[in-house]
Amino acid sequence: MLKKARKIISQMTVEEKISQMMNEAPGIERLGIKPYDWWSEGLHGVARNGCATVFPAPIGIGATFDPNLIEQVGDVIATEGRAKYNVARQIGNYGRYAGLTYWSPNVNIFRDPRWGRGQETYGEDPYLTAEIGKAYVRGLQGNDPFFLKAAACAKHYAVHSGPEALRHEFNASPSKRDLFETYLPAFEALVKEAKVEAVMGAYNRVYGESASGSFFLLTDILRKK
Repeated sequence: MLKKARKIISQMTVEEKISQMMNEAPGIERLGIKPYDWWSEGLHGVARNGCATVFPAPIGIGATFDPNLIEQVGDVIATEGRAKYNVARQIGNYGRYAGLTYWSPNVNIFRDPRWGRGQETYGEDPYLTAEIGKAYVRGLQGNDPFFLKAAACAKHYAVHSGPEALRHEFNASPSKRDLFETYLPAFEALVKEAKVEAVMGAYNRVYGESASGSFFLLTDILRKK
């Protein structure tokens, strides 16, 4: 599969490669590549794609303290998402929310109750967040050694917890101890233990650099460590 992917990429023009870096990636007919939109949500059920089971908001999911239950929740979300994906392909729907790449779970730390997206998280405890997050990822992605049932995405990396109105411009500067003891453990656990398929960079700056363009966060920590 990897050999096939590399062969296809080698045949793509620079413009075609750039086009595939967007969430709304167009098809490339000559290479047999269908359109695909990477944007789907599944924090507590398949979102914005018709009828689906609605589970408690993540802050309530965290309050269960029950990883086994949450793994089952993730499995149900993936089952419903896979069914919707199959129908979408049959009718030629390649639009937003019709894919199998879910921008979930949110493993940010909910420290300030004024943060408007705190309900998307599992709470303020790094250990609990990691354990519930791992369970969700295992349930969503399935247990096949090669094929994913659906793809999870750990977000928002890193130190993203408000203020929401300034999320595209505020600069987070936690102490290095706080960074490694509070904000990074859940991401580390999801990558190393749950094998989460993707990690979403945060909107904000961290130590003065864009979190989504930070050599320190993306290379030194995420890729190398």
